Amino acid sequence: MSEFVTFFWVIVAGATVGFVFDFYRSFRHWQGWGRVLTFIGDVLFSLVALFILFRFFERANALAFRFYIIWGSLLGLFLYLRILSRFSVRCFFGLYRVMKYLADLIYRGIKIPIRGLIFIMRPPYATLHWFSLLLYRIGEFILVEPISRMKRRVKDWWKHLLPPNING
Repeated sequence: MSEFVTFFWVIVAGATVGFVFDFYRSFRHWQGWGRVLTFIGDVLFSLVALFILFRFFERANALAFRFYIIWGSLLGLFLYLRILSRFSVRCFFGLYRVMKYLADLIYRGIKIPIRGLIFIMRPPYATLHWFSLLLYRIGEFILVEPISRMKRRVKDWWKHLLPPNING
């Protein structure tokens, strides 16, 4: 491979890392991540950047590590950040706004049938709720009162069997 093609791939590698960095930076800003998520995201970005550089360096010169690879990558990153970064960040934020709009649209589209189902199910649910409370009160009257009376009788009977407690 000629030196020009190799240097071109190295510059493209730096520009690609810059593009991914702008995507990550804009996404992190859009989501408003805290310190922990930012740290995890930085580690993941570093791994992705290493993978990108590895793939481009492999294509450029079969991973023969030369000094011009570092300079070429930095030059590609610098050129990208100076020329295309502002435009791509604006595009990313526009993409995020479109994604948010579509997500809201889908959310509203799902919410309409659910609201209709809630409206339709309100009377049967209210009837079942009333009926369950009625059964609970009937069960309480039939079971709880006799059980509490029997418990009181057993307690009184047990006290009657024991001799009085006289301390003194």
